[in-house]
Amino acid sequence: MSKELHTPEEWKKILDNQADYTRKHRHSLYEKVDVKTKKTILDIGCGTGVITADIASLTDGRITGIDIDDKKLAYAKPLISDRITIMQADVLELPFKDNTFDLVVFSVVLVHIHQQQKAVNEMVRVAKKGGIVLATLEPDYAGGFHYPETEADPIFEKNLEEIGVEMETGRKLRYLFVKAGLQTEIGVYSDVVNFFNEDSEKKVERYLEYFYKTEELLLKNGWTKKQVEEYKQKQLALIKNNLTFSFTPAFYAIGRK
Repeated sequence: MSKELHTPEEWKKILDNQADYTRKHRHSLYEKVDVKTKKTILDIGCGTGVITADIASLTDGRITGIDIDDKKLAYAKPLISDRITIMQADVLELPFKDNTFDLVVFSVVLVHIHQQQKAVNEMVRVAKKGGIVLATLEPDYAGGFHYPETEADPIFEKNLEEIGVEMETGRKLRYLFVKAGLQTEIGVYSDVVNFFNEDSEKKVERYLEYFYKTEELLLKNGWTKKQVEEYKQKQLALIKNNLTFSFTPAFYAIGRK
């Protein structure tokens, strides 16, 4: 597992935003796997439960959300009902019998796991024969790029590696699923194009909202406050004038057992 990067409160906001901007993409995949007919669903890495609740709104089935982080789960506990179970568990050692779930679903989970094949194998184990394992979105940070490039870029990449992010996860999805015995369909997260033409004011707002994290990281890596401020102003000028472009490929996978 990767090291902790954000506080529970920060994760709550980040995961809410992530669920919001991936909703259209996720719902198209839920429809593709006919989620409304699934009676037993396992949401792996459910975090604060925002996506668990979203799935619950689309089906009458029973949903179990698991996460290894009890601090995130504290936000998910209010969701507990006769249809929703929330529990702390490790994807590498799932506490369920073989052939338990009609659908096992996850989003941005494998990117935080070193033993990725073991994790997928466990998902397949608890999926019923004829069931589905669905990865709605897994990024491939190593395949991303940013322009104009900056002197801070190597620091950001190094930080991701240091906190335990698996940089090439997206490109491994087919391999991981097929090796686990799944009939696999792979696709790309295409809604990312919406960010390419997003209003510059929104980009500035988002950049400033999380810049304190950037500042902490740069100072930690030996930058002076003056250098950080100069970098910030230079980036803001580029963003305001729509002169920046960033892209991180992300993929989905549908595996049938």
